[in-house]
Amino acid sequence: MTRLDDRMVLNSMVFLNRRLRKAFDARASALGLTFARAQALLQIARNEGSSQTELAEALRIETPTLNRTLDSLEQTGFIERRAVEGDRRVRRVFLTDLSKDKAADILQYTNTLRHDLFHNLSDEEFAQLYELVQRLHVNLDDMAKNV
Repeated sequence: MTRLDDRMVLNSMVFLNRRLRKAFDARASALGLTFARAQALLQIARNEGSSQTELAEALRIETPTLNRTLDSLEQTGFIERRAVEGDRRVRRVFLTDLSKDKAADILQYTNTLRHDLFHNLSDEEFAQLYELVQRLHVNLDDMAKNV
């Protein structure tokens, strides 16, 4: 079998990412969310009370980028940020009652999206896909070290 052109594979991965975000945003808009907001909310739900810096690291994004997302989530009543006593520079992030009420809807929505995306992959194909994606992450980490 002839190896595919790596440009075609990379372009396909980039296009897949765009399409996934678009599909996510289309469904999430009914909940008042975007991909970035939903990812942040789910991370906060898993680690409520995390600092903004901890959340940014967990989401693998820069803190200023996360702050814009948190600003919009705070303005729409999904989260609240609380200063840490003794160190006002650190702010911890918590879900509001509104977002806790919507948490089941958000989880159902993300579960449905994952099912719709992966339903026709065998267990073996899914495991291979995951392993390949993890290897690409390692390659990107190595690239970042060499910059």
